[in-house]
Amino acid sequence: MNTSRPRSLDIASPRRRLKTATAVALWRPEIVLATSIAVAPARGPVVLAEPAARPEALGAQLDSARSLLASLEDARQALATGAADAHHRAEQATSTRERVSATIAAYRAEAALDDVLTGTWRRIAALMEERGLR
Repeated sequence: MNTSRPRSLDIASPRRRLKTATAVALWRPEIVLATSIAVAPARGPVVLAEPAARPEALGAQLDSARSLLASLEDARQALATGAADAHHRAEQATSTRERVSATIAAYRAEAALDDVLTGTWRRIAALMEERGLR
C-alpha cells in the first residue's frame, strides 16, 4: 500500500506579497523653471507694398472681378429662364416626344450654366493667384 505523504511546509521560505495597484493615483506635476528669458525679436522695418497690392492695381483687380460677377449674373438669369421655360414645356407637353425634347433642352440649359460657372471659377481663381491668395 502506497500512501502519499503530505508535503512538508517550508516555514523558513519567505512569503511573496502580491502587488496591487492603488485605487487613487495622485497627480504629480513636473515644474520646469526657465534658466533664461529671451528678448522679443525686433520688428522689421515698414516697407512699401508690392506693386500688385497698391491702390491702382487693386482698383483694376476689383473692376475685373466685378465685371466677371456681373457677366455671371447675366448668364445665370438667361440660362435659368431658359431652363425654367424648358421645364414648363415638359410639364405642358402632350406627347412623349415633346416631353423628351423639352427635358433635353432643360438639361442643355443646365449644362450651359455649369460651363459658365466653371469658366467664371477659373477666372476668379486666376485673379486670386495673381493676388497671391492661392
